[in-house]
Amino acid sequence: MISLSSRNWYRFTLLLIGFLIGSFVIKYFISIEKETLFSRGRFVGILETTIPKEKETLFKLYDGVETFVMFIGYPRSSHSLLAAILDAHPEIIIPNEYDVIEHWEKYRSSRLTEKNMQKYVLFDDLHQHSMKQAMFGIRAGNNTSLTTGYHYNIPGLWQGGYQRRIKVIGDKKGDKTALDLTSSMRVLEEINQVAQVPMKFIHVTRNPFDNISTMMLLATESRDTVREEGVKINKSTELERAIKNYFQMAASNQRVRERYGDAVIDIPGHETVIRPKETLQRLCDHLGVTCSEDYFEKCSRILYGAPSVARDKVVWTEEQKARVTKMTKNYTFLKDYSFDEYPN
Repeated sequence: MISLSSRNWYRFTLLLIGFLIGSFVIKYFISIEKETLFSRGRFVGILETTIPKEKETLFKLYDGVETFVMFIGYPRSSHSLLAAILDAHPEIIIPNEYDVIEHWEKYRSSRLTEKNMQKYVLFDDLHQHSMKQAMFGIRAGNNTSLTTGYHYNIPGLWQGGYQRRIKVIGDKKGDKTALDLTSSMRVLEEINQVAQVPMKFIHVTRNPFDNISTMMLLATESRDTVREEGVKINKSTELERAIKNYFQMAASNQRVRERYGDAVIDIPGHETVIRPKETLQRLCDHLGVTCSEDYFEKCSRILYGAPSVARDKVVWTEEQKARVTKMTKNYTFLKDYSFDEYPN
């Protein structure tokens, strides 16, 4: 029989052992995480570029930004992949889905306005979000997206950090941004005023039939079902809803293109996988940065496989095909797509 004092000692011993084991596990995972931040024996732009505490240094860092960039587009169009690649550039910071518009009320604060701190807080939030994702999130180590199957870590480059300066900063929330802008683009003007630098946009497109099909599959939670060979989903009502939502986004993106002209670049999503170097060169030219062969080569390593073709997993009527084809002709960035056209 264990006495009361012995029992307390026994519990203390168990707690101590548990604490030591827990500490060991935590240290182990921290060491593993640190290994993903090192390349060739050095940090790759994350911990060595933490936000400076001195205001003067902070202001100087963000005052050097020359371009604010935003993604517009549609669901499942390779936005996350492109943003991860751009964030790996030594002069670019683009977090994944911070959603500036969703958080915009924060930057309307009178306290920030009175102290002229809106830009610095906005840029700092984007930078911190990018750093967290590179260290612990979707771009860390070998983390793989559960929805796409892709991993977004690019070893040896600058995800979450920068080399000497930040020249371009922005946000990636493509389809959500398009939906937020369906009623008004006034918030873009406010963002432009706060950023105090030219705004540019990356408009990522994909075959509309694939976009719409994927939107329907996501809405009906059918993506896992269609992984089986030969399976097709027949849900006409949900497909009609996806068609309507898709062209609302297309109209919104068209308004951005009309308003901002050459500041908007159209990037077919499948080109990123099929012709990565040419696509990245176009993006670098658009954003006003140079891209080294080392950057091209390391980014190309995470591009593999063929673009997915979701339209083959959904039952389309001939009337729906004809109607969507006709609607695409209203948009120069969609008019060359068709139901029977496949990426090549």
